[in-house]
Amino acid sequence: MRARTIALTMSLVVGSAMGPAFATPVAPLVVNGDFSAVSGGINSPTQFGPQATIASNQFITGWTGTNGYEIWYPNAFAAVNDNATGEFSSSDKEKLWSASAPPSGPGTFIGLDGETQASISQALTGLSIGGTYQVSFDWAGAQEQSMQGATTDSLAVSLGSQTQNLTALKNGSEGFTGWQTASRDFIASSNSETLSFLAVGSPIGLTPFSLLTNVSVTEVPAKVSAQAPEPGSLALLGGGLIGLGLVLIRRRKAANAIKIEA
Repeated sequence: MRARTIALTMSLVVGSAMGPAFATPVAPLVVNGDFSAVSGGINSPTQFGPQATIASNQFITGWTGTNGYEIWYPNAFAAVNDNATGEFSSSDKEKLWSASAPPSGPGTFIGLDGETQASISQALTGLSIGGTYQVSFDWAGAQEQSMQGATTDSLAVSLGSQTQNLTALKNGSEGFTGWQTASRDFIASSNSETLSFLAVGSPIGLTPFSLLTNVSVTEVPAKVSAQAPEPGSLALLGGGLIGLGLVLIRRRKAANAIKIEA
């Protein structure tokens, strides 16, 4: 019984020194990653960004369209069947040849024209300098009905001054590549960084379109912190073990003294 009690006490001391076995999940940092929150009562395909023809051209909550030809879509059905409101609305062909619903979320997404290098960005704050952040998202290649011909579609993903290019998707004429899930890791060099997605495509003149939705940014916990105890914890562990040893020695001495007297 005495040995069992000491073993239990030692395990509690070791557990306290090593800390919890699992790290607490960190909440995503990006706002409105599925592009579902918009202002101005917009509910149909609409161009956003500086080139848009509507007054509230930056209507996607938390995001900024920076240049080029950029379209917001409420769902896949509307993207294929409804002409987008924008600078080229008169063509009546500012809709996609084909598209399917994103793999998750409410179904909203955006389209970025690779020919004009359309892009969208969001400023992130509260980052830890030197911390690793994983940017995850769903994306696809498509083509507007105003164009025909095979294209390649890609995105350049940036966090601050770091940029990573996705492998280009080959899209047939009037085609749709299907949704792809991707993630890229970045190391923060500042407490505030700008996250951006820039469309890159070819050939010029065929409007290669990259679709994007379900963007999330999550800090990747450092593996070392969950394994190595802090110096203070080591001191606590050592002190606890020494104390338990002294108690055990004293009890043995007392037991031997009783035997001798008897």
